[in-house]
Amino acid sequence: MKNTITAAICLLLLTALSAEGMSVRGLGVDLRCRCIETESRRIGKLIQSVELFPPSAHCKDTEIIATLKETGQQICLDTTAPWVKKVIERILDNRKP
Repeated sequence: MKNTITAAICLLLLTALSAEGMSVRGLGVDLRCRCIETESRRIGKLIQSVELFPPSAHCKDTEIIATLKETGQQICLDTTAPWVKKVIERILDNRKP
């Protein structure tokens, strides 16, 4: 009897935990940093678009992800590279009203 109750409680907890995890991902919340490696070489002419992700509760770093023109590949840019800093400035200037 005890084993059945324990198994039922464990199953209920596992179900609740997996449903919560799914709902968080379903809302588009990232649970970790997106960028593992970054590119510091000048690739400005190859870039189609750039997205800037400020630090959050899940990632302490500012992340910049560039989409390349020809392949559509997404590349993380090194936020300390001088040319990337200029890209950040332009993005921030364009956001100002």
